[in-house]
Order: sequence, then C-alpha cells, then structure tokens
Amino acid sequence: MALIARCVSVMQAGGSDQWDDQYPNREVIGEDLQRGTLFAAEGEGRILGIVVLDESQAEQYQTINWRQVEGPHLMMHRLAVDPEAHGQGIARKLVAFSEEYGTREGYRSLRLDTYAKNTAALKLYQGLGYDLRGEVNFPGRVASFPVFEKVLG
Repeated sequence: MALIARCVSVMQAGGSDQWDDQYPNREVIGEDLQRGTLFAAEGEGRILGIVVLDESQAEQYQTINWRQVEGPHLMMHRLAVDPEAHGQGIARKLVAFSEEYGTREGYRSLRLDTYAKNTAALKLYQGLGYDLRGEVNFPGRVASFPVFEKVLG
C-alpha cells in the first residue's frame, strides 16, 4: 500500500486523477492477493512494482472493436512501479512477464486500458507494440481511458 500511495502522490503532482485515496484501496489489493492475481517485481529486498492479471473485463469493453475476437483474453490491471525505482525498466519487465504468462496459460490476447493523462503509460504500451483499439470512460474520471490489445502467440 505504501508503493501505491507513492504512485498516487506522483500521479496527482503530475496532474492526473487516475488513482486517488479511494482507488486502488486496501480492499481491492486484498482481493487481488486473495485471488492470486497480483504479481510483484522484487529487487533490493523490496517490491519495485506490481501488476494484476485476470480475466475481468470492464463492461465498457463491449464497445471496443477487438482484433482478436476468439478468447480467452487476459486483462492487465493496476500496473504500478515505485517512483523510487523509475528508470530501471521495471514496467517493461512487468509487461514482458504478463505477455509470457498469457502465452504460457493459453490466452489469445492481452488487453488493458490506461488513463489518457498517463503519458508515460501511453508511450510504454505503444512502444511495446500494443494496438490502440478505442477508448472507454469510467464514472468519476475526467479524461477517457485508451484501450489497448496485443495478440499473443
């Protein structure tokens, strides 16, 4: 939770309201842990970043024209890198892990969304070959969420 608090602080200082003190909260992260869907990048004796991988798609995804229609599809949520570890390639490693995990587990594609104000994430996903498939909106957020997909295998 300390890592998430540091991420929220950096996001808000940069003008993004993607995360706040309501989301992601201890209950959300606790459920990720309980389901076994939260994965961590560790180094220097601490957690450097996290990512959640599951099959849970937001209902807003039904409006997206996906490239890979046949499933199953893996969703990436809550990718976060400790601001103290920025610049070490942790986000890229977590995305690479997610792709390898998805391929190994038989998923046909990896799908995700990120906040339109999160320029670092937009650059990361586009640079790693993710296709922009559209955008969705979530209640309480000012900006839209571009939606990406990468076909696996």
